Amino acid sequence: MLTTALLLFAICVLADAFVSTTHHRCSERSFTHLSASEEEIDWRAFRASLVQNGLPSLDNNSSGGNNAATTSNSYAHITTPLVEVGSILVSIPTTDLCQGLDQQYWHRSVVLITEVSDNLVNGNIEQTVPDEELAMGEKRGKWSYRGIMLNRHTNSMLFGSDDDTATMEEYECDTWKIQRGGDLLGLDSNSGTQFACLHQFGHQSDAASSKLIGNISYTTLSIAQALCNENPTKYHPDDFMTFGGFCSWRPDQLEREMGEDRSEWIVLSVDWQTIWDELLLQREKATQVIAGDCSDEAQHEILVNAGTNMWRHFLEKIGMQEEQATSRLSAGQLGFYDSMLNVWAEEQLVRGGVNKGDDNDDDEDSSTPIRPGAIARAKSPPTNDMLLYDAEFLRSTILVLEEREDCTVGVILNHPMSAAIECKESEDPLPIRYGGPIDIETWRDGSYRDEYYEEDGDDDDDDEVYEGFLDYQNNDVNFEDLAFDDDVNDEVVGFEDDESSFLWIHRSEPLGLKNVGTRLGSSKFWLIKEDEALEHIQAGTLQLHDTMVFSSVSIWEKGAELGQCGGGLREQVDGLHSMEVVEVDDDQMDAVWQLLTKQNVLTKESLDTNIDATIKAWDMMSTDGGEIAQNHDRRTSKVRLATAALKAYLARNLLGDPLNTPVEL
Repeated sequence: MLTTALLLFAICVLADAFVSTTHHRCSERSFTHLSASEEEIDWRAFRASLVQNGLPSLDNNSSGGNNAATTSNSYAHITTPLVEVGSILVSIPTTDLCQGLDQQYWHRSVVLITEVSDNLVNGNIEQTVPDEELAMGEKRGKWSYRGIMLNRHTNSMLFGSDDDTATMEEYECDTWKIQRGGDLLGLDSNSGTQFACLHQFGHQSDAASSKLIGNISYTTLSIAQALCNENPTKYHPDDFMTFGGFCSWRPDQLEREMGEDRSEWIVLSVDWQTIWDELLLQREKATQVIAGDCSDEAQHEILVNAGTNMWRHFLEKIGMQEEQATSRLSAGQLGFYDSMLNVWAEEQLVRGGVNKGDDNDDDEDSSTPIRPGAIARAKSPPTNDMLLYDAEFLRSTILVLEEREDCTVGVILNHPMSAAIECKESEDPLPIRYGGPIDIETWRDGSYRDEYYEEDGDDDDDDEVYEGFLDYQNNDVNFEDLAFDDDVNDEVVGFEDDESSFLWIHRSEPLGLKNVGTRLGSSKFWLIKEDEALEHIQAGTLQLHDTMVFSSVSIWEKGAELGQCGGGLREQVDGLHSMEVVEVDDDQMDAVWQLLTKQNVLTKESLDTNIDATIKAWDMMSTDGGEIAQNHDRRTSKVRLATAALKAYLARNLLGDPLNTPVEL
């Protein structure tokens, strides 16, 4: 027993020595040249043998060494929570709704760890990623682990030369098939993409590379290009796996994600040949897509399915079936995550517009005017952009407050929050509603613009807008500047003396005709100051069912360079075809208003009934006969997905319960 313990201690010391050497070499920013004389010892295979067979016996009849040798060529075992250079991370779906809303690409993902900090507690300082691309939060600007996502191949190719005189052979020798490696300095980065390549030349390569595991090494695209240009008979772009972008974890972040409370990752030690074979299988599918050999299957589905198959294969290597890996989710919630990943793949894995034909394909400009008091609604089925980036506007009904030269301002009518205002004793409190991403106070004083200008005063690098409203902070809008339709009411709203954090709207025609509040255009909506609203509510001259109160607004900026139509809500209507302005008569609007004012303060118990009211009110204003007319399979699937995504958004952002709210498709 003592001898066995000493042997185990010696093995651990040896393994730790190899781990430390590998970590040190790969944590350096410059790539280290690997000498051909460097000793090849696959300590991971030896460890895998011990995991599989236990410690070898020291008896004369010992066969321990043979067991280690026979398992060294192919192995896979779990090392969680140990993460080292060359480790494979396999994501495990959880109930966290963020997987379906924000970063769909993490769902069923496979990551190869390329760098590990020497100081896991404090991490390394991030020196390559611009500050504006780093997420907010604790330990921002530091990393402990870096990696590349292995299973997000695109149909894109990078052409290394702009030389129009290049021959076809020269052209083919500088064409690189691209994969998405992560969300930092990725293919969509405004700061430029960081490209890196994996290769499996082992020590026979003259490239300056960092060894990751076995024969797999990591180098820059520029070095890979130089190899192919200088030795075209020896090296070809298809010998490399090329990735745009990478992913990283801050100190303690990956440990928390792997921990018992979340269990979002399984860490594997896998032999290099298995990893490379999986990359080749995925490459084969991507090559078919690039060549146009797709039969009846959509390009993005081929690509995302190839990535999902890689995810399944790694699980199978450790004897874990898909059903076990997804056991925390119902079939409906797993279907929601899978569908959102599919939408992401349609947008992010396929370039060239092959799959961009969202079903809202009417190209004619709308003649319906956008003015104060106008009603807009999200179109059906939803666009991919709205599903991925603007989920709060799914099934939305929007009241336009102002149409200015520099922006459109409106409020979403149908999103009660988990807060309310008690306006009158003996009556239920009035739900506070989410009107959009810009809160009232910062809208009034214009301070919502400050962060944008502090971080980036150059707005020339933002060619595409309306994928989210974070970009709308560069408006020159002040609440006190609002001026409404003078043809109907000459009074300009004076909110500069209203210190309320909320925006109040009433729909009481008797009060409106007495000039209580400021009318929005020719509609039957009036803006009213908070003190005045409460005074009339308590006096009984304004009923709660005629009143709504909002904590925030939506702003769509305008500019000649913003989209096809110059931005504003018009861009959503005629450029992106994600919304439509509807002509609503008084009876229709009365019915919609009555339905929405019956919504309750948002709770777990009221979530579903509130959503039902949202959808019913939204459907009552349909221009195409309502959802009953949606019969096409793809259209109806997108409609169902919109409902699920909206519920996920409300549960996470307004209810604050992303972990325990079931969302099923």
